[in-house]
Amino acid sequence: MTNLTAELLGSISVDEMWKHLEKLCEWDRSTGTEGELAAVDYVRSVLESYGLPVTVHEYRAYISHPIKGGLEVEIGGEKQTIAAKTRAFSANTPAEGVSGALVSIQGGKNMFKADNAVNLISPETVGGKIVISESGSRGSMLAAKNAGALGYIHMWPSDEDVIHEGIVTPVWGTPTPESAGNIPNFPIISIKHNDGVRLREALEKGTVNATLHSVTKTGWANVKMPVTEIAGKEDDFVLVAGHIDSWHYGATDNATGNVSCLELARVLKQHQSQLRRGVRIAWWVGHSTGRYSGSTWYADNHWDELDANCVAYINIDSPGSLGATDYSEVTAVPETAALVTDAVVELTGQTPNIDRPMRAGDQSFWGVGLPSLFMLLSNRPEGQRAAVGGCGMGWWWHAEEDLVDKADRDVLLKDTKIYAHALLRLTQDEVLPLDLDAQVADLKQQVSAIAQEAGSHIDLSSVTANLDALGGEVAKIKSMEPGKANEAIKTVSHALTALSFTYGHRFDHDPAMPLPAFPTLDGAKKLAKLDPESNDYGFLFNRLIRNRNMVNHEIKRAIAACQA
Repeated sequence: MTNLTAELLGSISVDEMWKHLEKLCEWDRSTGTEGELAAVDYVRSVLESYGLPVTVHEYRAYISHPIKGGLEVEIGGEKQTIAAKTRAFSANTPAEGVSGALVSIQGGKNMFKADNAVNLISPETVGGKIVISESGSRGSMLAAKNAGALGYIHMWPSDEDVIHEGIVTPVWGTPTPESAGNIPNFPIISIKHNDGVRLREALEKGTVNATLHSVTKTGWANVKMPVTEIAGKEDDFVLVAGHIDSWHYGATDNATGNVSCLELARVLKQHQSQLRRGVRIAWWVGHSTGRYSGSTWYADNHWDELDANCVAYINIDSPGSLGATDYSEVTAVPETAALVTDAVVELTGQTPNIDRPMRAGDQSFWGVGLPSLFMLLSNRPEGQRAAVGGCGMGWWWHAEEDLVDKADRDVLLKDTKIYAHALLRLTQDEVLPLDLDAQVADLKQQVSAIAQEAGSHIDLSSVTANLDALGGEVAKIKSMEPGKANEAIKTVSHALTALSFTYGHRFDHDPAMPLPAFPTLDGAKKLAKLDPESNDYGFLFNRLIRNRNMVNHEIKRAIAACQA
């Protein structure tokens, strides 16, 4: 640990963070509301009190607020009302609701990963009926809509006594003409797990008729988003951010992340004269009701400078949750895995398993090519986790109960120090501490797995050969002078990140759907399962040839950067 790291970590104050946490939790911070505007203004005023410049960006966002959901069922001639909530971007029902027979579809327990439910959905199984399933996948919901289902009831996979808020559109950020049609135009509501179990038990005995109600308010909102910058000696910078909007008061999702960002800003300002690279810190809006609208807007409107000068993205979401003392699973990409591991080991004594990032949580910068660190960090121990997507896996995620009592001072302090430890390596190391060897090796492994499943149906040897060549060129970076080495590292890491985590559209945003590794080539796995004489085979093969050309072009661009 360097002297600067020790000094900066020692100056991080949980008392400073806690006073801001209590203030932010005075407001319901849903995007576009007075509460969120008050929180944005508070963050601005705190940053200015630290002597930092603040830019408050204003833009129009396409936002959906859930208003009311309802569910009535008829079982054995008896009518019952079951507690329910609608979801952001659910369609509105008529005043009398939408009625039909229930049909059960078995689903998985992780809404961020694909499950088998989508394969069970067809016009024959769900057409003209209301689906009930624990599958929270947007893919399952869209499949049900396209198969003619009347509506969708998501029964939560774990059995906590709350109904979690959520968003059902797979469209990442504000829609475009091409993506707007993917907003589910049918009603989707949530119920508790145990209520879903009771309905399934009733279905085993006979028909269950249901009436589903959904009221949402969807449209354009004028929003404000604060960003500050602690400039370094060089133009390059690290992007650090977390979303400021929340469901309800959102103490651990994500007011704790907001105050961690504030504290990083405060201590970095105190040591600004020592920073080699700068740090840009943002408080995203539109996370919860706009499907990552704020971070998407920022990526779109600052693409060139992010591509030219941003070296990495530290994503801060849900730190400091009550009882979140387990660091066994931490998110990072291959080239930042060692950075993350070193920080966690040094500050907790635990050695984390590194998880590949999911297509979720403001990961809006893979098209630009930014290598990412974190998102989720500390978790509650196994056996104390709900099937949720944040808050240390606490049951209060996306619920009214996420109040200050769900935050933990000691965990918040430790998490913030972990962020700071990794951040300082990224700002202070003379040569960027991004492990390109690990990134190339990861891509080679992905291509090998794809090629094995594709067999003789498509030749991916050119991709493997180009990655081998890149591996040799990357080794030469170590002998370059630092300035030249850093430019090569940025170009290579940006190009390979886009290949590993996107479908190849660097200036667009893939849907909020489970994403395979090396998405542009992953479709090759399907060829062996298709009839070579079919249209499906021919069309997919044609797409893969074009994708292979793009992949090889990007790898050669990375090779050229190492030779410049």
